Amino acid sequence: MRSFLTALCLSFLSLCAFATPSKPVIIHLVTATWEGFANPDETGYYFDILQRTFPAPEWQLDVQFMPFARTLYLIEHNRADMILSVYRGDVKQSLLSENPVEVDSIDAAVTPAIAASWIGIESLSYRKVQAMLAYRFNMLTPTPMYYEESSDMLNMLNNLNAGRVDAVLDYQPDILALAPKMKEPQNFVVIQGVLKAEAFFAFSNTDKGRMLKQQFDMAHKKLIDSGEQNRLYTETKAKGF
Repeated sequence: MRSFLTALCLSFLSLCAFATPSKPVIIHLVTATWEGFANPDETGYYFDILQRTFPAPEWQLDVQFMPFARTLYLIEHNRADMILSVYRGDVKQSLLSENPVEVDSIDAAVTPAIAASWIGIESLSYRKVQAMLAYRFNMLTPTPMYYEESSDMLNMLNNLNAGRVDAVLDYQPDILALAPKMKEPQNFVVIQGVLKAEAFFAFSNTDKGRMLKQQFDMAHKKLIDSGEQNRLYTETKAKGF
């Protein structure tokens, strides 16, 4: 009897060992901060998408926030598994998600004089335009500009306020969040949706990156087909982002 009970216990323990869940896959993700889309507390539209395509406990995000140019460098050198929000052409070696996660809408802070005669992105033809480093907004339009990039958005807005540049391309929530920190009271106008482009998530060109892309593409397609992605995006935009 004792031998029988011992064998039974050993069998039970063996089954428990096989039933123990495997460790979650850790996804090393790097991203810039975009208000309403990729917030520092790991909320926002992009993280809503990630929670549904890489659900816990099978998947675990290890997130680092940093300047956008740095995220491109890390993913291109296979030093991160995944980055958020890139355009076609932003990366050469890395892998884009099969479908876009959104159609990105870029805003412009412009001088009052330009705003008064605004007819579209053509109003920035041969104007001094600035944007954040590696954003490459000038590649989204054939309109010729004196285009420069910098890592200091506040300095760019101060330049705009002082009339040293004609426009700054970025996102309205991020622009307005910095307005109270400027040297002088705001003296520019924000025009929304001056440029649009499809935005994707990108994955490292490694075995792990290809595995993550396969998982994401499969789950992401379900979100698109069910209307869930559109619902999440609509809710985000309704909040003013």
